[in-house]
Amino acid sequence: MASVTLDRRFSVLPPIKKEESMDVNSNMMNNGENYHRTENSESVRKLSQENGISRSVNLDIPEQPFSSILKKTRQFQEFDSFDKEENLRLEEEIKLHHLEKLMNRFHKHKPEAILLQAGTGFFPAKTLPRTPGCMNLAEFKQTISDVLVTDEYDDYLEKLFMKLDSSGSGYVDWNEFCTYLLLLYRENDYMRTKREIPFLVEPKIRHIVQNRQEQTTKIVAVDGPTRYVTISREGAISVWYPSMQYDKYYIISDDEVDTSQKRRFKMWVTDAIYMPNCHKIAIASTSRDIRFFDTSTAQYFEEWHLFALPDVPYCFDYYYDKRNPNSESLLIFGNDTGDINILRFYKPVTQLFNVPFKNEGGAHKIFMQNLHEHSKYIGHTVLPAVHPELIRQVQFVPDNDMIISSCASPVKSIVISVTSLKKVYVFKIDKGVECFDFSKKLNILVTGSLDHNIRLWNPYVTFKPMAVLEGHGTGVIGVKIHEGLMQVFSYSKEAVVKVWDIKEHALLQTVILKFPSSIHGRMPEHGQFPIHLQPSPQSSLLVTCNDYIGLLKLGRTSIPHSDTVNTHDTQLCCAIYNPMFKQVATGCDSSVIALWDIETGNKSVVLSNAHMEEEITCMTFDSSYRRLLSGARNGTIKVWNFQNGHNLHKLEAVAEAEVTGIMPLLDKKIILAVGWSRQITLYEDSDPDSMYVHAQQTWKGGQLHKDDILTIDFCPPNLLCTASFDGEIIIWDVETEKVFNRLRKGAASNLKKKIEDMSSVTEKSTESDRPKSMNSRPNSRHQKSHKLEKGQTAPVDKVLFLKGRATGRNMEVSSLVTSEGGYIRFWCLYGARNEMGYFYAPDQPDESILGMCTNQNNSLLVTGDTTGHIKVWDILSYCIRFQDKGRIKSKPLLEAHWRAHDSAIVSVEFAKHDTGDYIISASTDKTARLWTLREGQYIGTFGQKRSWNLKEPTTWAHPRTPWTLNVDSSKKDTDSSTTVSDSKSQLTDGADLDLQPEGDKLHGNQPEKTRIKSPDLVLPPVETKTVETTDEKPTKTSKREPRELRPVDKESRSDGDFNQLRVKYRSQTFAFNSMRPERSQTFLGIRVEKELLRKQKDRKERRENFGDITLKKTQQYGKLCSPFQALSVPTVVDIKIPNNMPLSSRMISKGYTSQNLTEDMVMNMDFSYGGRDSPQGGDQVGEPVAPKKVVPGSKAGSREKESRSSMRSTPRVFAAPTLKKHHTVA
Repeated sequence: MASVTLDRRFSVLPPIKKEESMDVNSNMMNNGENYHRTENSESVRKLSQENGISRSVNLDIPEQPFSSILKKTRQFQEFDSFDKEENLRLEEEIKLHHLEKLMNRFHKHKPEAILLQAGTGFFPAKTLPRTPGCMNLAEFKQTISDVLVTDEYDDYLEKLFMKLDSSGSGYVDWNEFCTYLLLLYRENDYMRTKREIPFLVEPKIRHIVQNRQEQTTKIVAVDGPTRYVTISREGAISVWYPSMQYDKYYIISDDEVDTSQKRRFKMWVTDAIYMPNCHKIAIASTSRDIRFFDTSTAQYFEEWHLFALPDVPYCFDYYYDKRNPNSESLLIFGNDTGDINILRFYKPVTQLFNVPFKNEGGAHKIFMQNLHEHSKYIGHTVLPAVHPELIRQVQFVPDNDMIISSCASPVKSIVISVTSLKKVYVFKIDKGVECFDFSKKLNILVTGSLDHNIRLWNPYVTFKPMAVLEGHGTGVIGVKIHEGLMQVFSYSKEAVVKVWDIKEHALLQTVILKFPSSIHGRMPEHGQFPIHLQPSPQSSLLVTCNDYIGLLKLGRTSIPHSDTVNTHDTQLCCAIYNPMFKQVATGCDSSVIALWDIETGNKSVVLSNAHMEEEITCMTFDSSYRRLLSGARNGTIKVWNFQNGHNLHKLEAVAEAEVTGIMPLLDKKIILAVGWSRQITLYEDSDPDSMYVHAQQTWKGGQLHKDDILTIDFCPPNLLCTASFDGEIIIWDVETEKVFNRLRKGAASNLKKKIEDMSSVTEKSTESDRPKSMNSRPNSRHQKSHKLEKGQTAPVDKVLFLKGRATGRNMEVSSLVTSEGGYIRFWCLYGARNEMGYFYAPDQPDESILGMCTNQNNSLLVTGDTTGHIKVWDILSYCIRFQDKGRIKSKPLLEAHWRAHDSAIVSVEFAKHDTGDYIISASTDKTARLWTLREGQYIGTFGQKRSWNLKEPTTWAHPRTPWTLNVDSSKKDTDSSTTVSDSKSQLTDGADLDLQPEGDKLHGNQPEKTRIKSPDLVLPPVETKTVETTDEKPTKTSKREPRELRPVDKESRSDGDFNQLRVKYRSQTFAFNSMRPERSQTFLGIRVEKELLRKQKDRKERRENFGDITLKKTQQYGKLCSPFQALSVPTVVDIKIPNNMPLSSRMISKGYTSQNLTEDMVMNMDFSYGGRDSPQGGDQVGEPVAPKKVVPGSKAGSREKESRSSMRSTPRVFAAPTLKKHHTVA
């Protein structure tokens, strides 16, 4: 019998037939056997098989769904009793044999018929037959008490019965009970082992053709640039790009020609390792040699060949000092006899061996017996007989010179040799150790063996492992520790990779690699080291199988750490309260719904991908508080049993339009939904077993709204209110589905805007039947600015019925509150006059109120605005009667006011608890927080690590605020007595704190009684600006300016100055420290602000130096421009040559005199000395030609020296050079 699948993630067990039941009680008790606890997965499978669940149905049962319940293996007798003090949750203490007993009890349950009317002598009794297997509350409590042999859980069983009876029928059957437990156990396991899985994409598998069907021995990664190098068993070296594209390959070969007749065996590669500081790869083989390949160039080549080792090197490890790469480095290798060899390279970057340069090509060969000749560069040390047989892996830990080695021997499976302490730790495992990995940071040793198990060890505790991880079906041949994720990657012979959490010791993910070379039924072959973990930035895990290589990309490389506490990872849509179960439900844009315990703040249930990838837009509980309804942006609506995440119903979407409100009417057995479809949609809610519910567009009132419906509220017994984006407010009668009262009609449509919208509509939207504007604008909570355009009507963001007033007989009292662009309006539903009063609630203009709620008697109104502030208004006597003068424009008494969030508040919810009254706020800053109602004391944020207790105020966060908590967590060295607030939460914001003389009014037109009721604090006075409460929006001049409070000297001020102050709020914490650090006035930061100030100062100085900028000054020469007069040009004057200007001998020899020297002659004068390579002076233009004289070379040279010396010795006088024709720019 197949199960009925209600959702992709959840399944409901089918009804149990009589012949399918099994009586296990008699067998167990008669035989007197002691049954042990079995694994939880086995119990689930057994229950599933006994109830006929088909394996083809996607039940998605985890491997250990009862692991949180069954932690210890112990026996039980015929009767098991519970102690309520030790076991608080009944579901977590039910064992497998209890489930078997309960299953039989439900199957054998045959209730008596319900007596409707007693029989008489003439008429038989009228009865109503009951369904077998369905128990009421009394029968359910009695059955559980009989099975558990205790009455301690009677109180809790009533709550459990309500959780099971999600339909509210008053009966519970085995299907509901078993489904609830299965999903609860699965959710508990998910919450306990919740981690983001590392491998999110499909692995890349490549065929290494160059291996020639031989398995790969080792994978190494070389840097500069990064390449993956695979070495096959027969010596084929293949190079790969990080994207797993093939690059090139090499073959390890011996050039020597064997002339002997003896048969020679082919060598096999045993291990390879990369030496980063000297850019070489060391490769060992069964020929008892080590080859060093140089990888510093594009072409790899063999540089050194160390041969004739005494034994076969089988495994490598390499260490070097990263701070000093050319310092001593170690190459450690274990051989086949159990010895550990250490090669110490003293100058690895300079040279590995002392070998002279040779002309012929090929590798330098070094005989092992002649290694002492290279003592200048290398040293050799041997640790003999560390293991009794071949060493499979070796690792060096530099912190305390520790060498870890492993082998397959059960006597010495793991040996840790601490050379600095001369101490040895020996670990003994039955089947030895095939592989291991060690993390010094986590101080953990992980081993893998052929017994299919992975063991976690404390490296200094040898007799017992910390944990044994079971899950592989074959031997484990590779393990790696990822320190960033705190996870272990294991690889088994069947080509399966498993991911384990180190802290929880739980399996997180299983990846089955399907290599083409794997033959069904045969175990694939692997090399000695088939796994390699590549760190960031590649962040990949590489594995090999036969002649194939696979790459698994890590989706995340570290566990994110943030000092800020978030409820969800995205913006919240709302937070609602369930008073019956005392839980808070939150939903966010990432389609996640979470349930929180209001008494502690702990998370109870998480519904991931509730609407696939669509953002959740609204949520509500039904009137019985047993079901949760959620709507999404794509129009889908789902009904949940929120206690275990069971999806009960899926409601048909009318259109692909956002759902903004859901109203379940349990008495009428219908569900109403509104949204951007602009109509009221009905859904039948009478059949609890119907999974898919069709939409009924049969609302008799029709589609009166011409724009998107944004909000809905219901007032018993039959009033329904809807409001739309165009400001229209309609009151409906649910009984007749007709209009009861239209409080306001929508604004007239803009014809020009309609034409623009029609022109921008695509063909797809034209073909669709839904309105064109659906989902064409962002949600109200996503808008960055709430300023209305000119002529635009304010949308109605929220409607709220004052149910306490509506049930009274007074017909002239306001019973409806609406929020429109920051204005709170009170409406009367009867009579010709409807609007009774209004006021503007936010402190700043152009803001909105998205969240409103009241307490039970409607005496207090709580509002949350888009600036993140919460206000509590006293409306007990506000708008209870009409005024003759018109509407009431004054504000009601403000009880409390505090800053709650960093961004817009999307919902506020009143929560009545045994310990008091509270407010739950949700915001787009990804948080939901809990506050006290009247004082605004901060209790905590849902999602924080530390739990609170509502009964103990000492566990609350008060008097700290969310911002002081963040600062304290990031600055742990600060003194505990000094509280540092965030810049946004300090007194620089006028909305956070209002300081005012006692005699002043809070607002200009507000009466005296509107002053805040808060105790006095010793703070300096601050000037405030008033906000006019008129029908129009507050102007720019009425906006409050940011204010800053400075430290005040108490001695310099009189006591009367302080006594005149009254403080609005006391939930904030402030720091009055004169040495406070400088804070940024904008979001750019202090450094950027200082640079901008410096640039502004420099520009101002340039303006002062060069004067004002004019076109005459900047464009004196046409298109040439010198900004800010940086290029200054003096006045242009004529050149005046003095009459007594001295002349040089050279000028005199050329015929110049002070009388015949003109301006043109000076400008065209040649000042060269006329050397051998220079042209003749007479060739120059404008220079008088002098007769040539034949002079000997020596005399000519002396004459040139004399003329030069005379020119140097003659003083020169220059006039002010202001040119007339030739312009020189200074």
